[in-house]
Amino acid sequence: MNILLAVKNFIVRQFKYPKPFNWGYPVFFAGVGVGVAFLLLKLFFDSVTISSTSLVGCAVTVLVLIMAAFVAPSVLIAEKGGLDITGRYTGVGVLILSFLSGAPVYLLKASLHNISIALWLRMGGSVIFPGVFYYLQEITGLTLALSILIDTLIPAFGISLFFLGTVWQGFTEKNKRWAFIVIPVLIALFSFDFLDLPAILIIGWWLCIVRSRTENIYGPVLVLLGSRFTGILIGSIVTELDITTIRTYSDVPGTIYYSSIPAIIVALILISFFRKTLGEFHFAYSADIYGDNRDPEIKDGSKAAGLLFGFNLTLILGLIIMIVFWKLLFDGVRL
Repeated sequence: MNILLAVKNFIVRQFKYPKPFNWGYPVFFAGVGVGVAFLLLKLFFDSVTISSTSLVGCAVTVLVLIMAAFVAPSVLIAEKGGLDITGRYTGVGVLILSFLSGAPVYLLKASLHNISIALWLRMGGSVIFPGVFYYLQEITGLTLALSILIDTLIPAFGISLFFLGTVWQGFTEKNKRWAFIVIPVLIALFSFDFLDLPAILIIGWWLCIVRSRTENIYGPVLVLLGSRFTGILIGSIVTELDITTIRTYSDVPGTIYYSSIPAIIVALILISFFRKTLGEFHFAYSADIYGDNRDPEIKDGSKAAGLLFGFNLTLILGLIIMIVFWKLLFDGVRL
């Protein structure tokens, strides 16, 4: 009886709000949120004639997924633990720099998207559609505005609030360097976009850099917005391949390498510039606020545990849930 009671108490402790807080806890609830969103969306699209790949259908999918998997867990966890998941406002200048750094982010994303598709198809793979996407035959001012809202603004807010707010707080200042590895992997895990995984990992790393330098989630949101607007401005020069028009490697134009490789080089140069500039801003801001160049004693993650706190059952269950959904994605089952 004592053994059963001990097991029960252990399981109950794992699912309670952890004190101190750890990053495995929100991963579990985000995984549960994905499951809830999947069931709700299946019920919705089975009862209406709207296609999930239409602009309206994608809007419904994005709203349900972001709210269930990212926003709701973030708000509940922050409310329970008193976490400041949005960070502090550090001025408009750094936000402008964050927005401008979206330009090299777009160059990297578009180039790696094209190269990844070409290499995957050349190895004999087939096109694997992401879990959430839409197809537009004609773009108007209204559809463009709606597409920016559902493929950039809403996901950017949800991703930043959850990964760079709630999960970010699960790392102590001492272990914050692990966040620059773990968070990009988690963003890729929750993206359900196989062909863009290399680009998502690099973008996730850059979002962590911006989060660290700006000390808030608004910088990463503006990075993703800047990337989207850059695509609108120079999309005809560095174009992302449309996966709905590609079936085999022969469908990939050879000219993508002539635009993608130089674009990657330019992007890396610009990323280095923005990283240096944002680093100098953070250095100057910290020195001005705290009176010296050292990190303050109380900053982000002051309420966090170590990298893992004991046997992190919630993290393991969350990862298992996500693996199941990735298996469904490869089997052709869409969110």
